[in-house]
Amino acid sequence: MNVKPKKMVKLSNSFVFLLILNFLGLTQLAVAQNPSLLEVNPPDGPSNDQVSAIVNVRLIDGLGGPPVEKAVVLIKGNRIWEAGTEEQVAIPEGAEIMDGTGMSLLPGLMDSHLHNVNNNKALHAILTNGVTTVRDPGHPFRFYQSLHFAQAKMPRVYLTGAHLDGYPGVYLDQAALIRSKDHIQTLIKDYVKQGGSGIKIYFRLPLKYFETVIQTADFYHIPVVAHLELVDADDAMMAGLQGIEHITSFGTSLADPEDAKAFREGVQADNNYRREGRYRLWSKIDLSADRVKEVLALAVKNKVVLSPTLTTFERQVGDEEYQAKAFQNMLDFVGMAHQAGVTVVTGSHNSGKYAQPGLAYQREMELLVAAGMTPLEAISSSTLYNARYFRTQDRLGSIEPGKLADLILVEGDPSVDIKAMYAIKKVMLNGEWVDREEVVE
Repeated sequence: MNVKPKKMVKLSNSFVFLLILNFLGLTQLAVAQNPSLLEVNPPDGPSNDQVSAIVNVRLIDGLGGPPVEKAVVLIKGNRIWEAGTEEQVAIPEGAEIMDGTGMSLLPGLMDSHLHNVNNNKALHAILTNGVTTVRDPGHPFRFYQSLHFAQAKMPRVYLTGAHLDGYPGVYLDQAALIRSKDHIQTLIKDYVKQGGSGIKIYFRLPLKYFETVIQTADFYHIPVVAHLELVDADDAMMAGLQGIEHITSFGTSLADPEDAKAFREGVQADNNYRREGRYRLWSKIDLSADRVKEVLALAVKNKVVLSPTLTTFERQVGDEEYQAKAFQNMLDFVGMAHQAGVTVVTGSHNSGKYAQPGLAYQREMELLVAAGMTPLEAISSSTLYNARYFRTQDRLGSIEPGKLADLILVEGDPSVDIKAMYAIKKVMLNGEWVDREEVVE
């Protein structure tokens, strides 16, 4: 007799909850959520289950373990079938063989922070340089209309839609200026319908809206990331923020309170103040201060992911002295974050003063190593950790049976020298090799 009423109450509450969702127009989207988030442009794959084998290759699988020498990787259709030593993996009769002698095989690289405006040529070039998956945090969907007309292969593209900003905004052609909490809920619902797999908060959005953004995004099982200048990183993390874009977003939470206040006042008065103001702020940060340890502890506790985009902020001896000092502090802080247990991922932000054109991603990997990561750790940050950040780790990010065959062949051994990542020799996307010489309109 006691069991029956409990069941009835539970069913009644569930029914009421579904009625509320249905009234809000959210039921179908909520129920249909797949735990693995998807790109807006799934690539074509092989039209059959032909098996191919890459042999005599150094296997760096993205999982963080030591490389496997003289490995064999089997690909069947668009999936990784088997991977291991030549003693462990039998090559089936009729398989297409590729000899990887002298090369390393890695998962396709994933870029957590790249921007594009209907430029298929640039996206194809990024792909041929080894980046098989990108996420654009903050550009509107219309900036990617050209993908629907692409003839050449494009990297997998994950989108967040126009970033959410506060009045008067910064980049108005890229922003949705938030009017209210209801406006946030409506926007995010629409973004998900258009294929959005994340939400980007921009730096003029007031802290009072963060909780609504994060809770609404949580309902759709998509992450929220942010570029911060006016809101302190510790406040954003306590509100539930999952990802911080740009190392500079930590500036005001690490700096002396008076320096942070002056910086915020400068940015409030003029958006462009942040450009040089960041360097002046970071040049004065004391990384031994207790507040730095407290911020890092909070980031670890809340499992916040950092995409530092160091390349875009890099300054060296020969630049202004305060800029070089500021960048050294940024680099050191990334190393401290990594040592503390913060997940650090690789994002190129397209370019940097000391990056070769089109190779900002490789420069970012170098800087992660300069910050204190081992080359293997930087590779994991560029593959599996980014796959987790994108919430697509069951499909991408490592070389394991069942995962999609996004692979790169690199001349040399990047587990010893990260500079080998500049020597990308072949790229496979979804089980097919990419034509590096393909003309892109």
